Amino acid sequence: MIWGILGIVGFLIGGFLFILMTDGRYFGKQLMYRVYNRIGPAAFGSRSEARDWQNLLTSLHLRGDEKILDVGTAVGDLPLTIAAQADFHGHVSGIDWSPRMMEAANVETEKRGLSARVDFRVVDVRQPLPFDGNSFDVIFYFGVIETLPNPQVLLEELSRLLKPYGILALSLYKGWLSWSAALDLKWYQTHLADLGRPLQEIQILPFRNSQDVVVARFG
Repeated sequence: MIWGILGIVGFLIGGFLFILMTDGRYFGKQLMYRVYNRIGPAAFGSRSEARDWQNLLTSLHLRGDEKILDVGTAVGDLPLTIAAQADFHGHVSGIDWSPRMMEAANVETEKRGLSARVDFRVVDVRQPLPFDGNSFDVIFYFGVIETLPNPQVLLEELSRLLKPYGILALSLYKGWLSWSAALDLKWYQTHLADLGRPLQEIQILPFRNSQDVVVARFG
């Protein structure tokens, strides 16, 4: 009896997580937006992944003067980690569709005295992004492109924003999450090669237990 109940509970929780992760492809965006905007600041602000970000940044071998964009930045942990590095003299922009997330990120920016190196704004990635073409040396995009009904459209938009010799860093889920996320390495390889710009290299970097990073370097 108890195992049957636990099985039902597990199924319901798994179904709820599936809805959240794939919202936009199957269920519209309102559920995700309401949950994300309401609980996001507390959930994403509970701890920093600064050490993991630092390891990733080291693997990318950046110069330190880049102009960087983080799409779906949540409370801005990655941009703030980059901007706080003593040898970083570029600029980082973080965008997210949650006003509460962006408010929390801006408060933290002011608290750390990093306003000269980082900025945050509310942006819905389902619309054209409010930046000129060839604006960024590096674009990070983790955990969002998988939720969109037409992810290749956003990939093309990111390519528009990327400078020559730029880098795209994208999430690649693994384990059971790879089933719900639905974008595998083959999808990335195909669509990155179809962006109409010279693709020099695709590299897979380890990151989280549930997620690797696809790093695409362009000419």
